[in-house]
Amino acid sequence: MVWIGGAPGAGKSTIARGLARRGDLPLHPIDLWTYAHLDRMPPLRPLAEDLAEGPEYAADAFVRIARLRLELVAADVQERSLGDVPALVEGPQLFPSMADGVAAAVWLLPDAEQTRRVREERLARANDPAGRARLEGLLARDAVLADRVRREAAERGRAVIEVPAEPDWAAITQAVEDALGPLPGLQPGEELSRQRRYENLAACVQGRLWQADAGLAELPPYPFACECGSSGCTATWSATPDEYDARRDQGWLMTHSAC
Repeated sequence: MVWIGGAPGAGKSTIARGLARRGDLPLHPIDLWTYAHLDRMPPLRPLAEDLAEGPEYAADAFVRIARLRLELVAADVQERSLGDVPALVEGPQLFPSMADGVAAAVWLLPDAEQTRRVREERLARANDPAGRARLEGLLARDAVLADRVRREAAERGRAVIEVPAEPDWAAITQAVEDALGPLPGLQPGEELSRQRRYENLAACVQGRLWQADAGLAELPPYPFACECGSSGCTATWSATPDEYDARRDQGWLMTHSAC
């Protein structure tokens, strides 16, 4: 694995998607396996109860859960049968003190204003009163976790990129690529297409489970990767899981005329 970690609002997901698609890398966002991991872990205390104990307690609880999930992430990546090609993993669960076995990693840490803006934008896209109620607690916990990453990274000589309130995303993306170094990609054609289908199907499963868990009447559309298998293809198609299934029934998802 190679890993892009850090706090919410740092652009991890967007940067990881772009890097994976330009470099033909298998993408492994941990959010897409959240519900699968819950089924494989012991029962967890509700997040609201952890937040009620204060930001330090909630941060410690997050780290404990993150350690449990790391073993599951390693198993999930192994199941993808990638050979010598590393999965580009994206998520906040890896801390520098846990990264000794990770080939390359970088952490993106936004300032408090950027984190708040992104969390509020996410809440605005969904009717989630419970999420709104715990916003301030999450922001306080995020700050504690970010400070922990900074401290651990400094102690271990690991790469951290600070993300300001007005980010220069091109510069930040380049800094991420420099930190991870050159990476071997998937073979174009069937293997690359197969891994993109795998990622799209995981997004469908996660979306539907989130919809059921949150009691949403319908899901907002989100991006699916083109499955053409062409090297460097960055084309996406914004759709719901049902729309993706209907398109997939006609064959591979190909989203541009060049496919």
